[in-house]
Amino acid sequence: MRSMDSSPNIQRVEQELKKRMQELECLYNIGPEITSKGEIEHVLTNLTVHLIRGVEFPEIAASSIWFDGKEYSAAPLPKEQVVESLTSDIVVDSQTRGTVAIYYRRKAKFLEEEQKMLDNISQRISRSIKQRELQAEVQRYVDGLEGLVKKKIEELESAKERYENLFESVPVPITLSRLNGDIVKANRAFYRLLGYEDSTQVKLNFVKNHLFENLDEMRAIIHQKLAQEGQVVGFELTIRDNNWESIPVIGSCVFIDYDGERCVEAVYKDIRVRKELEKKLRDQNENLERKVKERTLDLENQKDLLMAKNQELLALAGKLRESRTRFKALFKAITDTVVVIDRNLNILMSNQKAIGYEGKCYHKVFGGEAQCEDCLALQVVKAKAPVTQEKAFGDEHYLLQAYPMFDSDGEVDGILEISRVITKEKNMGRQLLQADKLASLGQLVSGIAHEINNPNTFIRGNLYIIQEAMNDLFPILDQFSQSHPDFKIARLNYDIFRKNVPVLIDDMVGGANRIKGIVDGLRKFAKRDEGLLNESVNLNLVAESCLRLVDNQIRRTADVKVDLRTDIPPVVGNLQKLQQVVVNILINASQAIVGPRGTISLMTACNDKEVMLKVNDDGKGMDERTIKQIFDPFFTTKRTQGGTGLGLSIAYGIIKEHQGRIEVESKTGAGTTFCIYIPKAPEEGS
Repeated sequence: MRSMDSSPNIQRVEQELKKRMQELECLYNIGPEITSKGEIEHVLTNLTVHLIRGVEFPEIAASSIWFDGKEYSAAPLPKEQVVESLTSDIVVDSQTRGTVAIYYRRKAKFLEEEQKMLDNISQRISRSIKQRELQAEVQRYVDGLEGLVKKKIEELESAKERYENLFESVPVPITLSRLNGDIVKANRAFYRLLGYEDSTQVKLNFVKNHLFENLDEMRAIIHQKLAQEGQVVGFELTIRDNNWESIPVIGSCVFIDYDGERCVEAVYKDIRVRKELEKKLRDQNENLERKVKERTLDLENQKDLLMAKNQELLALAGKLRESRTRFKALFKAITDTVVVIDRNLNILMSNQKAIGYEGKCYHKVFGGEAQCEDCLALQVVKAKAPVTQEKAFGDEHYLLQAYPMFDSDGEVDGILEISRVITKEKNMGRQLLQADKLASLGQLVSGIAHEINNPNTFIRGNLYIIQEAMNDLFPILDQFSQSHPDFKIARLNYDIFRKNVPVLIDDMVGGANRIKGIVDGLRKFAKRDEGLLNESVNLNLVAESCLRLVDNQIRRTADVKVDLRTDIPPVVGNLQKLQQVVVNILINASQAIVGPRGTISLMTACNDKEVMLKVNDDGKGMDERTIKQIFDPFFTTKRTQGGTGLGLSIAYGIIKEHQGRIEVESKTGAGTTFCIYIPKAPEEGS
């Protein structure tokens, strides 16, 4: 009986063992399939084959996996043939995305262990799908980050190359030196400034090579002022070139970090000719090496790589900002107007806030509406070489310098243009020319006065003798003419001769005396002035002498009315300087007459403290804007007639020297009045 009972038990155990073996074989095959790197479609299809082998009755079983609305099965079973089914959901991030199902074609009951097996497989499929999707998302993010990093590196390299080209191409001398004086780096312009043709083998030290004429002064600038303020702009010093010649320069310097060492970056401008101050940029960035690590299958390693790349990107952006800051500081330190333009004359950058970073150069720099004649930038593009010229825009004169910026193909793709206003220098040149003319005129006037005065002295002396002789002869001639009615002298009847000759002699005496007065006035006007204000001057005498000097010019355009008060007190000053003021105002008054003939009035008066001299004309007058500017140096409304704009400016300064003042009243078309007020001379004993 025992042997009969044990036989069925053994069969059941064997059947149970067979079922467990099938289940283990199914799970064993499913594990590698789920973790494989194949396409998801092939993986899910292959899993359906392994699922069938894990059930009790594989011969009547079929399997399907539904995922995202699509069925995957090695041998799909139509719905009408399904008798029994066993399912388990695929859940990813709490969302049901599909179902794992096993079907029987005939009536057969599924075991509880088969349901557990199916739930376990669906969970493993869910985890595998989640991991695949997470890895795909990370891969997309990493690919995007790699592209962004590559783009930023290319931008940085392009900026670095551009800055290096600009460093070498600008004509402004630039140095980077250590605090002990070693020159770490300098551009070609610096070595040319010092007279070195080949700079590749030159190693200089500011201290050891005695490049500074006053080393203590430079040390004070670097170790005191520069250390306190961080930058020093526009200081003057003298450096020595290769031949020990002194070169005066204007320098600007800042502290920068170079390879972890604190260095001094300096810009120098040769002020011997005032033509070579330019923009200079020094951009030094540490070389960045990036190594991209290979992706690993592990998600944590992917995250570490992502964070490392993010940190590198932040460091790169910081260095780029630092580079731009140094560039802007050096760019703005240059005092002249510096712009970088393209071939179409569009402004790319400028060191002047008012110009900005857009617009045409002729409009933003010079205020023009059309391209300049003989455009400097187009000449540079054509010649591929620097060009310098002077131009006038309105009342302003400019010194323009343009330098080409080449691309990798050797073509000009940009122009560095420097403009400097030289109106003041031009005006100073005209002022020196005018002063030279006035000095020459003074010498000429002095010589002419001397040459006229000599013969006029003889004429005056002889006329007096003739006048006395005629006075003695007329009684004798009168008596003779009574007995000789037909008596004639110089073919004139005696009565006509007797009546007119004394008048003619008196007129000649008066004319000779007038010539003497004019010559004396010219000699006093041309006399060298020592500039002292220590004379007692009567303004009536000043007015009379000035009227004699300019009488010929004034009488052409105007009649002169004189009202000189006889009791005005003297003033303390310089006679010649006051004559210069009055002559200038009288000439201006005559030139202001626009009609066929006008009137100029000259009068003097006084009060308790001051003596006044007034000059009035009924000429064309001035508007308010002109009145505000007439005493400014070099301002003139007669530029085309040779006016320099210095006359009234000098007159204003002379009256200020005399502690006086000039007041002007004028209206357009109603004439002009100049009133000069000078303090009275102090009374004796006061």
